Order: sequence, then C-alpha cells, then structure tokens
Amino acid sequence: MNKYQKIHLIIFVIAIFIGGCSTTEKASEVSATYISADTYQGLSCEQLFAEAEKLRASIPGLEKDVDQAYKDDKVAEQVGWWLFAPALLFMDGNSDEHNQLALARGQLDAIRTAAISAECN
Repeated sequence: MNKYQKIHLIIFVIAIFIGGCSTTEKASEVSATYISADTYQGLSCEQLFAEAEKLRASIPGLEKDVDQAYKDDKVAEQVGWWLFAPALLFMDGNSDEHNQLALARGQLDAIRTAAISAECN
C-alpha cells in the first residue's frame, strides 16, 4: 500500500467513525413522549375529538420539520467532511423539532386513552 492509499484509508475510516456520531433522527424514528391521560379526563367526547383533530393536523408539519432538519444536518455533515471544521460548526441537530413531534404524538396517545375511558365512539 503506497503513501496516498494509506492517507485515503485513514481519512475514510475517520469519516465513517465521525459520520456515525450524528444525533439527528428521522420523523419515523421519533417516539411519543408520555403524557398522562388525566390531562384530558374532564373533557367531553366532542372536546376530545376536537383536540385529537387539531393534533392530527399538526403532526404532518412537525414530521416535515424533523425530516428537513435531519436532511440539513446530514448535508452539513457531508460538507464538513470535505471542508472539515467550518461546515461542522453549523450543525445544530433537530432536537427542538424532535421534541415537538414527540410531545404531539404523546398528547394524541393521552387523548385516545381519555376517550376510551370516557367510552367515546
């Protein structure tokens, strides 16, 4: 193995190692945050349905935000490996978007549980 092949191999191994360190997640990988159904116990079936519909309407937008932040970070990561440190400073992850989506999914689960307890259709 000549000198240039060794250098390329070292760069490749480092890139693979650090590339696996990204903490961003796709929307499909976000789990619901636990929300107690007690939060929604006093609501009527109609109110529970309205809350659920409002959350269902917001989830696709939240999923889009999570996936866009994921893509942006992955692009910055790839550019970072070609240009090194300056591009890596722009990676901020997608934890805010991730948390908002997880919370919305958790609220929807809590509403479902409250609706079942209230014997809603």
